[in-house]
Amino acid sequence: MVSSVRWSLAVVVGLVLFPSALVAQTAGDTAPGLQLPAPFGIGLTLYDQTQDYALQNLTLGLPGIDGDGFSNLPVDNRTDSYHLKLDWWALPFLNLYAIGGRLETTTTVYLRDADVQLPIPLGNLRIENDGWVYGGGVTLAVGWDRWFGTVSTTYTRADLEVTDGSVEAWVVTPKVGWTRDAAAVYVGAMYQDAEERHRGTYELPFIGPVPFEVVLGEASHWSGLLGATVGFGEHTVLLLEGGFGARKSVMVSLEYRP
Repeated sequence: MVSSVRWSLAVVVGLVLFPSALVAQTAGDTAPGLQLPAPFGIGLTLYDQTQDYALQNLTLGLPGIDGDGFSNLPVDNRTDSYHLKLDWWALPFLNLYAIGGRLETTTTVYLRDADVQLPIPLGNLRIENDGWVYGGGVTLAVGWDRWFGTVSTTYTRADLEVTDGSVEAWVVTPKVGWTRDAAAVYVGAMYQDAEERHRGTYELPFIGPVPFEVVLGEASHWSGLLGATVGFGEHTVLLLEGGFGARKSVMVSLEYRP
């Protein structure tokens, strides 16, 4: 997924929690005043992510090109996605969910920095793609007083439609936060482990289309998260989340629980 569908997307992919669910594990179903969320929910998530990739392997269909000259080339990518999430509170502290949606990605491999002996410049390999992304995961939640902690683990796969390629990713997001009435704030981290593959043709100046195959992975697995949720009535929650550090991201999610 050319731009970093890693996941995401994460990328894609955060869990929207009702504040009342955040204390479900420690308070128990019979705690005075405790109101657990409805067991089923549906949400729409918009996600944007930028980060650096690590080039694991690159092959160009040109004679006499040594692949060692492509090591340590800078690579950046961007992913924009939107997806639906269906979730179910199987237990007061255990949430299961499935996601599916669309994404648009762009990855740039800076071949101009390659250490290869060619009489012509290579330029940059820019791969733009889109396709379907789907997956699922699990969240564990624990709470005490107004504080809460969650850990979500998500697996996603993207089927790309422009190039012959795919992306598979694991994302783990631990979070800790504070809730009051219908709102909550939290800090956390995102761990991504993705593999992105592409096979296609690259337009080389003065030569024409040249076949290529590239394998990409994470340049940095960890990034920070900061977010907030607010409830509207008894059924709707809005989540806003930003990522910082090696990976920059913005997520907006709206969830409805009938």
